[in-house]
Amino acid sequence: MVHFMHNIFLHDFRLYLRLISMQIQAQAQYKTNLLLDIVTYLFTTVLEFTSVLLFFGPFPTLLGWHVGEVVLLTAIMSISFGFAEMIGAGIDNFAETIRRGDFDRVLLRPVGVFTQVIRSDFRLRRLVRLTQGALAFILALYLLPHLHWTLAKVLVLGLGVVSGASIFITILLLGATVCFWTIETIELTNILTYGEREMLSYPLTIYHQILQRFFLFVASVAFGSYVPTCYILERPLPFGLSNVLAFTGPLAAALFAFIAAFIWRFGVHRYQSTGS
Repeated sequence: MVHFMHNIFLHDFRLYLRLISMQIQAQAQYKTNLLLDIVTYLFTTVLEFTSVLLFFGPFPTLLGWHVGEVVLLTAIMSISFGFAEMIGAGIDNFAETIRRGDFDRVLLRPVGVFTQVIRSDFRLRRLVRLTQGALAFILALYLLPHLHWTLAKVLVLGLGVVSGASIFITILLLGATVCFWTIETIELTNILTYGEREMLSYPLTIYHQILQRFFLFVASVAFGSYVPTCYILERPLPFGLSNVLAFTGPLAAALFAFIAAFIWRFGVHRYQSTGS
């Protein structure tokens, strides 16, 4: 059984890469349009990051967090969200897929449903956010010259990025699942993705304790940015939590993904065709 599931996963993964490759080749055919798309998106992401830096003009610190520390937090969040945005954009547009009746054709194809949905909207411009996050990370290292790196901190950084991206994709999947019953979920999903990304670009402790608990224990995006950043900076976590939690990001992401996958499968099995 395990061998069978492993073969299915490898088959879907190879197919996913092939479908993405086809989309990249198609976008590369229109070089001017692709360039304008990338430049526009770069301008948007730079403005978002600049707003973080502008805060530290009149204020030297934010509840004890210096500019370099906040830039590091923002960089890790941008990289995590960048991977999620690039990989999971097809899920983000699922409401339109349902509205047009395209999901009926998805169900008829001899390919995994999730594989088809997640690869349906891959755009090269989304590499810009990853680039912006990487540049912000380099800036953070410049602003934090005395930051001491260890192997454990490097490991926590990697786990945080992977966990954060996984949790964001899971949130998108939950929003997509609700589309089986109503397509008016775009605003709610945006609050939980773009809203959380914006809010968690700043230290978690500036928010009310209710929000802190929500980001830690419900929509656990903090495990992908704030928790690993605190570990790297050797800062304490809220509520007296141990910094060892920085190593549990993958567990939080896996639990969240398991719940979302169960709800997704329930929605797929209960889906009623549009008749198109």
